[in-house]
Amino acid sequence: MSFRLIAVAVCTAGLSCAPFASPPRSTTAPARDRAQHALEIGNHSGAIAELLLVAGRCPATEDERHALLTAAALALDPSNGSRQVELGASLAARYLATAPAGDADGRPMAQSFYLIALELGAEPVTAPGCISVDSAALVLPKRDAASMPDRIKGLERELARLRDELVRIRKTLEPSPP
Repeated sequence: MSFRLIAVAVCTAGLSCAPFASPPRSTTAPARDRAQHALEIGNHSGAIAELLLVAGRCPATEDERHALLTAAALALDPSNGSRQVELGASLAARYLATAPAGDADGRPMAQSFYLIALELGAEPVTAPGCISVDSAALVLPKRDAASMPDRIKGLERELARLRDELVRIRKTLEPSPP
């Protein structure tokens, strides 16, 4: 993992980092090209890192928000060998926190990405990027059902219970020794 990717991941997670200023628009094209190239060769982590450079800390332009939404999608992509559901949730939450209220194109996708990340086991985001905890509660959708890991654990418990019951029934049906 490169130093730049680690730095981006640390700042994305909101760990003691000075806020990044959005890069000048003229400098984002090379990062987008590098992201596209990284994706073409199957380097999802590299593509995400480059897209986060385009997005900046608090996306203010449509291009920056699009890069953020694309990075969230790549973090959640099942073909991503290093799938990062926590990062996907965080990026989708940042998008929702920074997108204008009238964003009818990206907001539904970001909400879906966020809920998919929660369903896959990510923890709910409390303060995405550059907004307060109170604001986050207003813009982030809530998950109604249990996460996949929780459902799997419940099914495993039920399977164990049914196996125990089967063993008990078999013992009951076994003929007694003479």
